[in-house]
Amino acid sequence: MKFSVLSWNIEHFKGGAARLKKVAGHIRKQKPDVFALLEIENVNVRTLMEKEFAGYDFALTDGPEVQEILVGWRRTAFQQAVFSQKREFDVGNDKLRPGALLSVKLADLWYNLLFLHTDSGTDAPAFGNRVEMFGKTWNLKAALDRNLGGAGTARLLVMGDLNTMGLMFPRPAKKFLRVDAPTEIAALSEAAKEAGMQLLAKDRPATWKGSAGESNLDHAIASASLAFTRFGSAADAPQVQVRGWPDLADPAQATFLAEVSDHASLYLEIA
Repeated sequence: MKFSVLSWNIEHFKGGAARLKKVAGHIRKQKPDVFALLEIENVNVRTLMEKEFAGYDFALTDGPEVQEILVGWRRTAFQQAVFSQKREFDVGNDKLRPGALLSVKLADLWYNLLFLHTDSGTDAPAFGNRVEMFGKTWNLKAALDRNLGGAGTARLLVMGDLNTMGLMFPRPAKKFLRVDAPTEIAALSEAAKEAGMQLLAKDRPATWKGSAGESNLDHAIASASLAFTRFGSAADAPQVQVRGWPDLADPAQATFLAEVSDHASLYLEIA
């Protein structure tokens, strides 16, 4: 049996009737069994989403940080569902988001879905926080493997805005040593492989668009043991669909970016 998962950074989402309808409409088009919304800035959003998606249960991270992660799952899709907040992913900084972990049971198998929103910035502290948060991910995978006897078969999926924007490291001569975004993404892929995971391929090269251009910030990483629907006929066709503003041409795209979100959503299907 397969089930679908969507992750989406909604960009400072506080609710509001018009924007809420557009957000809910985009989610409904994808028909996900599980979805996570990042950058929730008003706890009332949970109540609003419960009204929009009456067939789903919801959980919301909670802490001193400004932005939270809302996770919803289709009530009839799973035998059991357990939500937990992983505070260790704030790496000791109460302004950073915790991880939102939803564990679901389907056909007597447990799947662990971790939604992350890592630190944003090209400065050394932000870059270091991302590296540490990724390290927590590999530790979680190892712990889940140990619970299964160390066989490396834990079913872990990580999705979210991982803010892979590189590093501008200051040097004494007032110059910067640049680690560009593709280099950070390549290093993330390498680290994932060492942890028995894989960085999943997307059908579009960019997930964010702003005045500075387009960037590849949102990603999905999964246990090597997990299988996914391929969106295309080729053996190496992408496992993740990028949806939202990339589907549109101006002026519709500009309207989506301004009124809905500057991030696209990520959608995949676990086979």
